[in-house]
Amino acid sequence: MSKQFNRSQLQTSEDSSSHISQRSQRVPVDKHGLPDAGNQSNDHYKTRLSPLRYKLRTALLPYIRAETAILYKLQTKLRHPTLDFYFAWTANLASHTFYVLMLPPPLWFGASKLARDLVYVLGFGIYFTGFLKDFFCLPRPRSPPLHRITMSSYTTQEYGFPSSHAANATAVTLILLGKLIEIRSDLSFLVFNTSLAGLLIYYLSLIFGRLYCGMHGFLDILIGSCVGITCFSFRQFYGNQWDDLLFNNSLNIFITPILIIMGYISLIHYHSEPIDDCPCFDDSVAFVGVLIGLDLSHYVGVKTQYLAERNPYHDAVMINYDFNKLGVIKSFIRFLMGVILVVIWKAVSKPIIYTILPPIYKFIGIYLPRHNYIPTALTTNSNRQIRSASISNDKSGIGDINTFLNALTDHENVDEVGPETDIDYYAMLDYKKNQQQKNYSSSSSSSSTTATNNKGNGSVPEDDITLMKTSGVFKPRYDVEIVGRLIVYAGVATTAVWGFALTTELIGLN
Repeated sequence: MSKQFNRSQLQTSEDSSSHISQRSQRVPVDKHGLPDAGNQSNDHYKTRLSPLRYKLRTALLPYIRAETAILYKLQTKLRHPTLDFYFAWTANLASHTFYVLMLPPPLWFGASKLARDLVYVLGFGIYFTGFLKDFFCLPRPRSPPLHRITMSSYTTQEYGFPSSHAANATAVTLILLGKLIEIRSDLSFLVFNTSLAGLLIYYLSLIFGRLYCGMHGFLDILIGSCVGITCFSFRQFYGNQWDDLLFNNSLNIFITPILIIMGYISLIHYHSEPIDDCPCFDDSVAFVGVLIGLDLSHYVGVKTQYLAERNPYHDAVMINYDFNKLGVIKSFIRFLMGVILVVIWKAVSKPIIYTILPPIYKFIGIYLPRHNYIPTALTTNSNRQIRSASISNDKSGIGDINTFLNALTDHENVDEVGPETDIDYYAMLDYKKNQQQKNYSSSSSSSSTTATNNKGNGSVPEDDITLMKTSGVFKPRYDVEIVGRLIVYAGVATTAVWGFALTTELIGLN
């Protein structure tokens, strides 16, 4: 059989799959035991997507497929160990986790407007690229023939279209470029041009790197960049009007926070649902949580004027910072303290939140219908089991420092390649089925009982139960994790603003 792998031709009967299953123990599979998101059979998408989504996906898929040959030639011609290391490492500079870790420091050192702009363009960039990824369900470029050069196996589990890295890099580059031009008169010719060159290298490394690494095609990059430009344009031209609408409206002081929360939760509610296992939704929830926390924190600052009274610019959202007063050592201690506060919040909040929420869900009977999420209110699993699974799932999410550091230092698993023959792929599907049956055997009886008890009353459709059993990106996930993640990441933003401001004032680092 030819080594050239063509998944679009994989249309066989169950008998063929059964025959190949006898060889599944001897055929290599990827380290997740899963086919890439977006690479299931045509019927898989035709039967599960709406007619509009399926039609749009079908129209775009040939363009995605046609790019593989071009990208293969590009990668083959340029491939070098040094470039592998460089582009794999620099890709981390546009990852979700990197931005979560790097967004608080501008708040802590007097650049509140810059921080707010960055949070907005990144938060909405992640949301809209995640929405489009889950809407179109389009795959990444094929591997093989391409090699996947990445330090983040988490990223490879997402759909490919559009590129969130491109959206992030474009929006951040434009924001920083605007800031650089704004302060140009205060910089020397050398500093300005060096900064400009560094910004250009940063952007080109990230954009071209996605092509070199086999992670995205040209269409992914183009549309992702358009999303980044759109987010930047809105913030650049309408950011002040938007902030005035939030903070200086004539509504009751308690109505605005409620509307802010409801508005962001509606984004979560209307986020498109993927057909395959894809973690984009979890990233969207996390960044929406950050946006909620930041808007509420700044709303309190505007209404109380607490921060404005403590900085020379009378800025209602600016945390006071004076380098001349603090110096290098105290400034470093100030930064270290901010990091510790955020880490403490994440470490303490998760077990508390996932202890409190499950019994509330079960008592009230809350059911958030979403595929691949088990309804907490209807499961027979104990609150302790739900708590343990939820905390475990959140450890692999964005903003986890250990996960990020491990990615930076793991240089042994940079190069990944998928199954090389049709037999490999079918063996992978069979392996996936066996693994799912093994992973969910302990909970299958409780799931079937839930489905039986609710059959006919519209609570949990049988299709939803089936989809819950076939989720493979994470361990079994519960709908309680959606609200839990919102609270955790909203708390990260609140801690970065008010926790930091009050603590620095208390210990004399303001």
